Amino acid sequence: MVEVTLCVVIVTYNSGDDVVRCVEALEDAVSCPYAVVVVDNASSDGVVDVLVDRFSNVRVIQMTENVGFARAVNVGMRASEAPFVLVLNPDTIASPASIDVLLRFAADNDGLGLAAPRLFYPDGRDQGTARSFPTAAAGIFGRRSPLTRRFPGNRWSRRFLSGSDAGDEPFVCDWVSGACMLIPRRTIEETGGFDERYFLFWEDADWCHRMANRGLKVWTVPGSVVVHKEGGSRSGWPTSVIKHFHRGAYLYWKTFEAPQVWNPLRWIAAGALGARALTLITINKLSVRTSPRGPSTSPLLQR
Repeated sequence: MVEVTLCVVIVTYNSGDDVVRCVEALEDAVSCPYAVVVVDNASSDGVVDVLVDRFSNVRVIQMTENVGFARAVNVGMRASEAPFVLVLNPDTIASPASIDVLLRFAADNDGLGLAAPRLFYPDGRDQGTARSFPTAAAGIFGRRSPLTRRFPGNRWSRRFLSGSDAGDEPFVCDWVSGACMLIPRRTIEETGGFDERYFLFWEDADWCHRMANRGLKVWTVPGSVVVHKEGGSRSGWPTSVIKHFHRGAYLYWKTFEAPQVWNPLRWIAAGALGARALTLITINKLSVRTSPRGPSTSPLLQR
């Protein structure tokens, strides 16, 4: 039996053919021995049978219910002892040799917590997923805020999107999207993986913050390119997604910015996030009533 260098962990929930294309692309993206662990969060699309039949190096772990992204990833990471783990969204396509680039960089850099590629939309736009740690201002200047979309070059948004001026050289940032991140096994052992209190969203910021607290660096490597469809793995009504997003944001805030129960910033954040969530839920419900296409996930809430 060949000992693998890399374990690719993919969490799927009714992702359909996206996850099949994701696994197929790995053949040209990785040259070292690797295995794929797909953790299925009780999907109903039948794609699990397709994966088992088509790929000999894919192991599927079927959950009895949708346990969320963070917990499912941890299950997948524990299923292998490979020295490197690649957390990968099912709606991604890794470009040729892209994962090899990450592996070489990670192997050559001591003190690395994780390495991430540059993520692009299918139309070639940079997703801006290398960011500074979230603050209250992120709601105004974050990559999905109306201000950033309308004025992408403003200095406050550029400060939050820390990779906007980095060029082609690898650079250290605060946190990166969990859609694609390469993690050495020693980082997992030292930090414990994702915090399973998060169901969906913000678990990546939380983990990167804990890495930083231990002196581990989060790197973005522009020489590695992955296309991210973004939103392709989402299913269900917008209301549930909105709730998970804002609950995750509040959990992150109270964990790192206002850990004291008596801190008034904790309760101000709870009120502000609750009001924002209620506003978005109301807007989405109104749009469902007026749109023949039905509900759709708000672009503000995509990973």
